[in-house]
Amino acid sequence: MNESLTIETAGLSLQNEKPLEGALAFLASRSKKSVRELSESAGEVFKGFAGVLDQLLTTIIEKRTAAEFHAAFVEAFPKYVAITVSLSHFAQAVVPASVIQRLTRESICELEADFRDKALLAFGAATRDQAMFTIWTMRKVNDLLVQISTAKLEESRQKEDREFCAEFNFNALRAHFSLDCLNMALRLQRPIYPEVMAELNDGLRSMVNAYAWVRRGAALRIPVAEPPLEVSASDEENEQLLSASMRDMVEMAEDEALPNAD
Repeated sequence: MNESLTIETAGLSLQNEKPLEGALAFLASRSKKSVRELSESAGEVFKGFAGVLDQLLTTIIEKRTAAEFHAAFVEAFPKYVAITVSLSHFAQAVVPASVIQRLTRESICELEADFRDKALLAFGAATRDQAMFTIWTMRKVNDLLVQISTAKLEESRQKEDREFCAEFNFNALRAHFSLDCLNMALRLQRPIYPEVMAELNDGLRSMVNAYAWVRRGAALRIPVAEPPLEVSASDEENEQLLSASMRDMVEMAEDEALPNAD
């Protein structure tokens, strides 16, 4: 896919997006607990956003070929960006930061549970594993965003930070667009054509780039942060990272299953 084209078409919504801190605030609205914990008026706004997104994503998962997907993506992605960015701004304006952080974590956990339980049968092992890795990486991204929210950025580094933010936002939202498409297919129990599935899997890999850019943003604020990952990782490197992360997830699950040694 021509990323320069999609960056350009999404640019109007991302060009003024500076703070990394609230980039994933829209995820708070996805938590199943948000309706119970937020005001009725805020909940209605979240439902309205969700309805518009559902209509947008339904048109994507119905495509049959890569060419049809590309054409639909170029038209739909800028709208998706505008909606999710607006939702993040709204969430930050009406919901306390501590609640946003908690609901965001819960939303990621719920998304992980849905894909772990349903994606193998719906999409096969390769897509299930790629989606699980993307969600795992998104959790790492969110952890860094929470750290960034408490750190001060020097004025001399703000221009560089804006460049990092634009790249981060594009890659994070591209990956989450693919996650949302797959999640929509899960909810509707609708199959996805192979060429479109390949494009969505490619989109999921953008979360690795998002992680690299947020690491760079963290390094501007927190000097002790580890060196950032290379942004342009090869397919082979992505696959190695995927395999390593899946092994880590299995080991963590096995550790949690062990009885306490008291």
